[in-house]
Amino acid sequence: MWGTRGGNRTFGVGLLAGALLLAAGCGGAAEGSGQPTATVTVTTTVEAPSPSSPPTEAPSTPVVSDDSSEPTDSATPVALAADVAGRPLVLSNIFKYPDGWKDGRYDVADRKQATGIGGTLSACGYDETLELRLANNFGRLKLEFGQSNSSESSDLELVVRIDTNGQYRDQKSVKLNQIAAIDLPVPKVNALKIIVSLKNTAACGSSGAVEAVLMNMVLS
Repeated sequence: MWGTRGGNRTFGVGLLAGALLLAAGCGGAAEGSGQPTATVTVTTTVEAPSPSSPPTEAPSTPVVSDDSSEPTDSATPVALAADVAGRPLVLSNIFKYPDGWKDGRYDVADRKQATGIGGTLSACGYDETLELRLANNFGRLKLEFGQSNSSESSDLELVVRIDTNGQYRDQKSVKLNQIAAIDLPVPKVNALKIIVSLKNTAACGSSGAVEAVLMNMVLS
């Protein structure tokens, strides 16, 4: 019986000691601030700066050259389409032509301000060639030619020769104050050359230049 009482006495002493410790803790907190202590944690998020994007470059603009000193051969030679049939050809229809030839209006013999393609021949013994690419699209070529009334020489003879696909086809000549015509079938012709020259005569060397004019050059 004594043993049991002693155990109970020990348990009661332990409870009393715990209660005293708890009371002492609460009393210390009250002495410090009078209120329970709260802890606040502040979290700050700092974002790393994003890498700056490289500056966007404006697209470059291609530079188009407008150089008037370029050769006067057709800038972009093309074969003639069938839809040019029936109307007089102009310089832009020519596949290849010599320097100095141009579209214009000319007085030729009794014709005033005739529309044509003109170029100057300054001496005998050489020729100038205008080439057409027909691409087998036509059956006939007609043209007229003569010497401009403003030609420096009045003694020389102008010659126009036609070759097709590398073969001679026709040739005629005129003096000042004359007009000649050529009418030529051209089926299955691709390359047609109009070869213009001055006829070798006794007047060569002592006369001046001749302005040749091709007029009413029509394909059909």
